[in-house]
Amino acid sequence: MTTRMTPMMTRLGAVLVAGLVATAAHGQDFTHADDGMPWCDTLEIGSAGAVDCALMPADVLLNFAYETGEWESILSFTQHDPMTGELLDASDPLTIESVVSAPTLRDINEDGTPEVFIPYITGNVNTYYYVWQADEAGLYYPSGELGGFGVDAFELRDGLVITTTRDSATTYHETAQLLDVDGFVPIYEMLINAANGSCTITDGSGIMARGLDAATITADCEAGLAN
Repeated sequence: MTTRMTPMMTRLGAVLVAGLVATAAHGQDFTHADDGMPWCDTLEIGSAGAVDCALMPADVLLNFAYETGEWESILSFTQHDPMTGELLDASDPLTIESVVSAPTLRDINEDGTPEVFIPYITGNVNTYYYVWQADEAGLYYPSGELGGFGVDAFELRDGLVITTTRDSATTYHETAQLLDVDGFVPIYEMLINAANGSCTITDGSGIMARGLDAATITADCEAGLAN
């Protein structure tokens, strides 16, 4: 990732310093509570799309600042030292389309550190996210994308991240991926037809390497539909 200072980042830095001055007299860490940028997890779904907000997993402060255009928004995602306000990293601009929710945190691979999910487009049912994970120093870097019914609906099954997207009222796609330090590794994709109770693997390129069996995967899926 390349850190680039822009006028927006400069303004954010000034806000951070002002927050530090305001809280230093009280001996508190910088909490980002009074500078006009709310915490992302306090925003209501439906009105939280492309709203400037912040998150603070562990020892890094994450700022999400949007510049809204006619058809899409451009997100500047910056990472700061919460004690000093120092800019630690800045992403390249991220394109955000129609979204209704704010960035959120979830430890999707249960390694003890939450990943960052940045929604970039929401349809009638499915939302798609840029996913960032933390390195050993606690700084976040891009790991790929996930789509489905929402971050809370993503499932961790046997070490794999399972997501489901809906095609129609009766057909769904299930995707299984492994999240490693280099990002998401595809394991399989499966078409689920709830109307006739069938499950069909459409891409099983990672199944053998993972030590899985395609027939068992489809049989378990169809048994779940039968119940």
